[in-house]
Amino acid sequence: MNKWINNNNFAKILALAVSVLLWSMVHWNNDTPTPTAKIDTRIIENVKVQPYGLDEKKYILSAMDTDRVRIEIKGKKTDLLSAFSGEYKIKLDLSNAKVGTSTLPLSVDIPKGLEIVNIQPSTVTVNIEERNTATFPVTIVTKGAPAEGYQIGKITPQPATVKVTLPESELREVSKVQGTVTIDGEDGSVKEKRIKLTAYDKKGQEIEGAVLDPSTVTADVMISPPFKEIPIELQYTGKLPEGLVISKAQPNVTKVKLYGSQEELAGVKSYTNISVDLSQITQAGTIVLPVDLTAPSGFEKIEPSSLQVEITTVSNSQRVINDIPITIKNDDNSNLQAKITNPASQTMSLTLNGAPGLLNSLTKDDIQLIASVGNLKPGTHEVTLQVVLPRYISRVDQGSPLTATIEIKDNSTPATTDPETGTDGIGKDKNQNQGTHPGTGTEDQGGEPDGTVDNQEPSGDSGDTGTN
Repeated sequence: MNKWINNNNFAKILALAVSVLLWSMVHWNNDTPTPTAKIDTRIIENVKVQPYGLDEKKYILSAMDTDRVRIEIKGKKTDLLSAFSGEYKIKLDLSNAKVGTSTLPLSVDIPKGLEIVNIQPSTVTVNIEERNTATFPVTIVTKGAPAEGYQIGKITPQPATVKVTLPESELREVSKVQGTVTIDGEDGSVKEKRIKLTAYDKKGQEIEGAVLDPSTVTADVMISPPFKEIPIELQYTGKLPEGLVISKAQPNVTKVKLYGSQEELAGVKSYTNISVDLSQITQAGTIVLPVDLTAPSGFEKIEPSSLQVEITTVSNSQRVINDIPITIKNDDNSNLQAKITNPASQTMSLTLNGAPGLLNSLTKDDIQLIASVGNLKPGTHEVTLQVVLPRYISRVDQGSPLTATIEIKDNSTPATTDPETGTDGIGKDKNQNQGTHPGTGTEDQGGEPDGTVDNQEPSGDSGDTGTN
């Protein structure tokens, strides 16, 4: 056997046989028909262009002439049928795009086994702008109305400003950054309400694409019960040292806010629950006294809750004011005619206490002597006079009441005006409001023109109105 294998002719014959065998196998496969896969084409409409690669912290794609394209693809029918629409991707590389307008090619990403035949359009024109940032105040508006009678107060956003990032051309159009909070039916303050913000242009339209930092804020909305702002009237307790009088008393606020129901507020005209303790004053000069304020019964609260009164005291002085006219006041019976018979001059003189500066500026027109006769019947009556004095002025002899003799007659005929005295049939001066201070226009009160401090006196008879 080894002899045959080593024989050169045998090797040649074997090689020839193998060659023939291989040739036969190859030609046998080529002669066997194989099925051919069918190639189809497909058109996909409105494939969205997907930009990528842009540094959005610095730039913004502000315009693109088209964002959808039409593509034609080919491949085996089975591959075409098995591919989903979402697998066809049209990409726009913006990583090297420059600021301004440029035309860039599109690239296609399609499922494996398919080929792109056509893309229409194959390029897009884009505009790239730099992003700019500006700071704007936050505006919060309310929607709806609070509970009946309640009022919207201060709205405090936190933070109070936000940064808006936009292309420069759009940033110039920003008019405001605003959020809305609903307060419908609320009867108490809204605390830390989170509110989404929106940038608006000068026409009130929302600016799409604006980047807000932060995009939301928290806000407190004060909702208060009804309140009424009323003037204050100082009341005094205690006594000043002997020989001292008030020259000036000035509170640091002249009005307060009372909170309560509409019914309660309707009936209040001033706040008098203020007590200034004069016993704290030991010598002449200026002192500031603190005063706590409390809401009257039936009211929810008062603002402010305290105030300060600056009081100036000086040594007492005296002055006599002569020829002060007596005024007859008759509000009850217009059929009566009243006449002052004593004193015959129908005037009186008063010796007054007060600060030198206040006394020196005083005239008889600043004082009222009022005889009220409305409840009297016809006849002669001794009537105690009501004395109305300016603030911080008092009578030296205020312990002694002043009286005048009044004669009252029944007069059923219409009253006539005395051409010489200017008084009508019941003795009322037609040029003077009944019971009204001629200098201040306040009934039964004295006071400085600012009207912020009343004329209640720390002590004295009830017939005089003034403050020592």
